[in-house]
Amino acid sequence: MTTESVPTGLWSTGDVEELTGILAARRSRLWQIIQPADLAAWVFADPEPAPLDPPPTAFDGNWADGLDERQRAAWILAGWVARMAVPEAAPTAGRHWLLSRVNEGRGPLLRLTVGVLETLGVYESGEEVWLRVAGAPIVLAMDAGAADLEEWGRRGIDVQEDRTKTLAEEKLLLTCPDIGTALWLLRQPPVMAAARMLNAWVSAGPFPFESRYRPEVVGRAWQAAETPLVDAASVQAAGEKGFDREYAGSAAPVDLPAQRSFDADAYRAGVREHDRLCRALIDHLTAEGLRVGAGLRGVPVDLAWRDAEGRPFIAEVKSVVGVNEVEQLRLGLGQVLEYRHRLAACGIVATPVLVVSRCTDRAWLAICGENRVVLLQGETTSDWTAELQSAA
Repeated sequence: MTTESVPTGLWSTGDVEELTGILAARRSRLWQIIQPADLAAWVFADPEPAPLDPPPTAFDGNWADGLDERQRAAWILAGWVARMAVPEAAPTAGRHWLLSRVNEGRGPLLRLTVGVLETLGVYESGEEVWLRVAGAPIVLAMDAGAADLEEWGRRGIDVQEDRTKTLAEEKLLLTCPDIGTALWLLRQPPVMAAARMLNAWVSAGPFPFESRYRPEVVGRAWQAAETPLVDAASVQAAGEKGFDREYAGSAAPVDLPAQRSFDADAYRAGVREHDRLCRALIDHLTAEGLRVGAGLRGVPVDLAWRDAEGRPFIAEVKSVVGVNEVEQLRLGLGQVLEYRHRLAACGIVATPVLVVSRCTDRAWLAICGENRVVLLQGETTSDWTAELQSAA
């Protein structure tokens, strides 16, 4: 690590200098390995993992032995976070941080402890990941529009003030519903900077847990981190099915706004038509022997499935009621392109499908085709199989 790399984007040299001063004020044996200025620059630099070689400790054998897919995903994530978010991770293992495997009420938990603070927890079941981070980078990113808490909420990410004693007023506790969501969150630059900032602070403090250090746990996770992260994101049960949850339908609320500009009858008709189209596609694919559900990796797609060859598909469904055809086509195409992009960022290459009640303007066939989106119309159900097979 050197101070030659100047952070860009949200961060400035002033941020590095301020953090350098804060860290330099601490008396720490960490400064035998790295200087405060270099550590501060690392916090804000473009994140890169610590080199795999040399490892902090040797690990004999195959790290994945005895682990099922979910457990392997948890070990991959734990090793990756240690390499990404612990300063000088290899030479400081056992002296400033450790990774432990403990049994809690919800099953085995991989827990990262840096200094006096537990900063990461990954359940081997893959059902929850929690992360403690410094609050300042997240707040700065929110103010700059670089962190969207509404998007985090849609993905099931819970954000709370963390009240453990260390820096109680200055850190956040982020909880993710699964490993794929945690990977997405940690790839956001403000989140990684926040994780590194907190770990930099606590790693420069006391470390009372040296006697609990188990080299074999750290060595196993370090080796696991060689596995591509996309594997960790794709081993959850939802990914194996090709969707997150069963389709449950939709219904318009009984009480709707009474503003003059709001047509409650049209809204209810649109909800009914949307549900009809979803169920029509589900029935069609079920007849082909495929299972269909809703959502994929936390991305709120209307429908998702895998074809007979295991290839993932996602569908955005838009009801066309009255004169809203163009509006719905534009909206639906934009949404399904966004969802394809977000899934690709998680390593999932899905075929996007736009399902509409009808399409009277044939230009939309070309528009969708140019964007590699399959356009299905509710009036031409008999052609759906051929169109989907051709797209695949």
